Amino acid sequence: MHFKPWKLNGHLIQSSKSLAQLEEEVFLNAPEGLKFVINQLYKLSEGTIDSLGIRTSGSTGAPKEIEFTIEELVASADLSIKRLGLTAYSNLLLCLPLRGVGGLMMLVRAMRAGAELITVTPSSVIQPSMFHHQKIHWASMTPHQLVNSQESFECIENVLIGGAALSDVTLSSLLKKPKRIVESYGMTETLSHIALRERFPNNYPFFKPLDSIKISKADNGALVIETPHLRTKTHHTNDEVQLFDESQFILIGRLDEVINTGGVKIHPRVVEEILRSNRLEKEFFVCGTPHPELGRQVTLVINTGKDFELSAVTEFIETLDWPNHHKPRKVISRNFVYTATGKIDKKATL
Repeated sequence: MHFKPWKLNGHLIQSSKSLAQLEEEVFLNAPEGLKFVINQLYKLSEGTIDSLGIRTSGSTGAPKEIEFTIEELVASADLSIKRLGLTAYSNLLLCLPLRGVGGLMMLVRAMRAGAELITVTPSSVIQPSMFHHQKIHWASMTPHQLVNSQESFECIENVLIGGAALSDVTLSSLLKKPKRIVESYGMTETLSHIALRERFPNNYPFFKPLDSIKISKADNGALVIETPHLRTKTHHTNDEVQLFDESQFILIGRLDEVINTGGVKIHPRVVEEILRSNRLEKEFFVCGTPHPELGRQVTLVINTGKDFELSAVTEFIETLDWPNHHKPRKVISRNFVYTATGKIDKKATL
């Protein structure tokens, strides 16, 4: 059997049979489809079905479905369980949608470790009353949830961040923090995170791969990941990195988002960090748009749904000290479009 007896909102689960005996009230405050997904996992474990399909977020390309076996799900969960120190005495909070790999793997870890899974309906704001002020050892959140859920840190000890990068500006803006914040790096293709870095109480710059994960760098500077526990062993990413001793790395930015402006290559992530560090309190992203002479130009895109004036933002940009060629030449507003997992769909937005 791949899964240990575990608890769901205080109820002991040992098999799909015990799951069927639960009252529907157990699933009221939970991610959509929780009961169905748990049943699918038990079918996988029993060999009734061969694989489980997980859709990529679509934030960097067309969404696609990837099939994973029970052996891959369990092996990925075990790597995280070991690194995070999860046990049968751990309480885990599920506050992410199950359609994304982050939410799904939190469920698998609970079932694999024999832990207790406490669920809430996914929301941008997680309040302690949503999980009845119970003690939570680990919660998995997006940076947006982290910022908006600070009241819950009186009950949540550790937070695992995924879905987007956690900037230093966002981290420093938190008035309340849990005991520990850990940022993850991974993707659907690698079945959850393959590397972690602590952001609080220590703010480490390096991501460190989980056990058995090997990393290297391609000729174009992009990270290459070796995952011996998955059927697909090698993953070529579009993330430019700086390697240190082949055992840790710093993420620089996505190669497919680099802006070639007049022959100078600019990483949007660098421009975005400058704007955040100077307290641009808008929802935005940076990209390249056509320019008749330069080919592409650095462009700041701001969410139309927020209260702002383009002229004020343009004036704000002029007051900052910019490295050569990094200052946005253009500021535009758009109604932001989001993927199913809450990430900004930049292509659709533009």
